Amino acid sequence: MINRDMIKTLRYKLHPTIRQAKALNQVFGCCRYVYNWGLRKKTEEYERSRKTIGYVELSHELTVLKKELEWLNDVPVVCLQQSLRNLDAAFVRFFREKKGFPKFKSKRFHRDIAKYITNVHFDFDKSRIKIPKIGWVKLCKNRDFDQSLWEQGTLTVSRDPVGDFWCSVVLRNKDEYPETKPISEETAVGIDLGIKDYAILSDGTKYGNPKFLEKGQKLLKRRQRAFARTKKGSKRHEKKRIDVAKLHRRIADRRKDFLHKLSTDIVNRFETVCLEDLNVEGMMKNHRLAQSIQSAAWNEFRRQLEYKCRDRGRNLVFIGRFEPSSKTCHHCGYINRELTLSDRKWTCPECKNTLDRDVNAAINIRNFALHKQNLIGTQIPK
Repeated sequence: MINRDMIKTLRYKLHPTIRQAKALNQVFGCCRYVYNWGLRKKTEEYERSRKTIGYVELSHELTVLKKELEWLNDVPVVCLQQSLRNLDAAFVRFFREKKGFPKFKSKRFHRDIAKYITNVHFDFDKSRIKIPKIGWVKLCKNRDFDQSLWEQGTLTVSRDPVGDFWCSVVLRNKDEYPETKPISEETAVGIDLGIKDYAILSDGTKYGNPKFLEKGQKLLKRRQRAFARTKKGSKRHEKKRIDVAKLHRRIADRRKDFLHKLSTDIVNRFETVCLEDLNVEGMMKNHRLAQSIQSAAWNEFRRQLEYKCRDRGRNLVFIGRFEPSSKTCHHCGYINRELTLSDRKWTCPECKNTLDRDVNAAINIRNFALHKQNLIGTQIPK
């Protein structure tokens, strides 16, 4: 068995009262203010002395700040501290990846979010949750969990561009993840991701690409034009903005539902899933395909495969992004250097077999992944 606690996250929609919604908005505003305050302090200190301020020092200065600004005492201090922790994590990511310097958060363009650590209680019998200094808030109980078995972690409360409130809770269980079975070719599948067909399996199965963004583009443009004609600050401006946000959310929800059904079907059918380690960021630089690649959400599909394989005891194996999976004949190993994106089928000059480009790539992905000299290997934590 894998010596690691089971962790999962559940998300619920909240239905606060007018008073509770106002209080949550105040929490969001205070968290945003503390984040910007901490970013300014860290930046000024580095420019002055070439030294950085850590979370502990900022937390001490936060105590002094709360005495100067009394309205910060109206929200739980743990939310303000978590904002500083998020800031510290943003700087760590910046120095490790050398990109994405932390930016000041604005009320208009950044997500409203607050994190709670303690004193959070669920009451699924009455479909409500108790949030510190907010009280009991109604929630949509799409699913519950046994509070005696699962240990509650961080509760994240957020508000989307439409104006609806959501919460997600991290749960930890002492049970261990199931043990993965030995990898064999009979129970393995290779997956080639594409644009015309979303996923092509090595057994010949093809899942079409629903292209939710492209299908909703006409209605989206119409709503965006109507929004652009409104006057900023007017009630109609806010109404049209919400119309655009609702359509974006509907497209995202339909895409996520499709990816969940697809990933669950694949994980239930096969014990080993083989995937190519795609450089999505580099592929997005091709402006002719950027929108289609972004609409496909390949990284989200990979993320779902990773945690579902882990929870069900499946193997997830990756191959290198530079492997010639499409240009290699899976029968004889001949590499067709002249193959282009427009060639959907091609005949191997060596063995004379006619190959479907995508199915051939999926078979090669499976073969490359199962090879003993695969340098990427499995991605399931041991």
